[in-house]
Amino acid sequence: MNRTITSFFIINIIIGTIIVLSSNHWFLIWIGLETNTISIIPIIANTNNRRNTEASIKYFIIQALAAALILNSTLINIWNNGSWLINSPINNISSNIITIALFFKLSIVPFHFWFPEVISGNNLTNGLIITTWQKIAPSIITINIINNLNNNIILFCSILSIIIGSWNGINQTQTRKIMAFSSINHIGWIIIIAIYNQNTSLIMLTIYIIINSAIFTNFITNNTINIANSNKTNIINPWNATTTIITILSLGGLPPLTGFINKLLGLNTLINNNSIIITIPLIIGSLISLFFYLRITFNTNMSNFPQNSLIILNIRNNNNNNINSILNIISILGIIITPIIINTVN
Repeated sequence: MNRTITSFFIINIIIGTIIVLSSNHWFLIWIGLETNTISIIPIIANTNNRRNTEASIKYFIIQALAAALILNSTLINIWNNGSWLINSPINNISSNIITIALFFKLSIVPFHFWFPEVISGNNLTNGLIITTWQKIAPSIITINIINNLNNNIILFCSILSIIIGSWNGINQTQTRKIMAFSSINHIGWIIIIAIYNQNTSLIMLTIYIIINSAIFTNFITNNTINIANSNKTNIINPWNATTTIITILSLGGLPPLTGFINKLLGLNTLINNNSIIITIPLIIGSLISLFFYLRITFNTNMSNFPQNSLIILNIRNNNNNNINSILNIISILGIIITPIIINTVN
């Protein structure tokens, strides 16, 4: 695709998200979501192969269905309450429909079935966009209106997302599918905490996006599409291998890395609201997901990639080392700056 056309679609994706974040009107929110969806479909379908085409069709159908549910549920609510404002009271029928629509967009269990297939059918760059930027708008909407939704349904589905997202990630070997189930797991954490404290949920969302972006950046740099070829990173660029390990362990929530702040804030919020029982499935899900994070880190640094003279020659003549170093510095800055920002906020 032409760079100008690609840039046009990317700008539209950004504008669509900004419209959603800055609007207090349901119709404008729907326009922003549709702008976002229509703009990303050509980017996803850019590569001409069957899996990519299938992924773009699945993504379009799910996103169009979710947007249609949001529009129709708001129309039902307007007939009853006469208000387009997002903070206005929502009746039970509209509340349940909006919850389902947002769960489709967020890939919350049991509406997650499309997400791993779409991510695995795309390249790593598109996977980065779908798992980070595309999560911002529906997450913010859910956090803003969560007091008007059925919290019992949200609580049940979020706990299922944490358990199923971590459990299904164990059997995966593709890094894209692992990151897809990781996203399902972390979004479950973010939404369940939003029931009790919206500000904490926003901080957790910000940390997740920073760490996830750093991991995908490292994968894109070395074209790490599965666990088997992740061990070449330590030979091609040891500095990149180090940052990959740090960011993945951070996403897993190991102290004292940044990702541990997410777990700490979430558990602290639940305990302060006397929801100690809910912390049990969250901790179990975190321990299970830590297994496949450790698999990636083990293969990245502790196993040897088959070497020959041609591989070593290509490494020595690699002209991308400067670019790799810049990307890794960005990753490290993301890890270091996040705790500073949180301390400043607190």
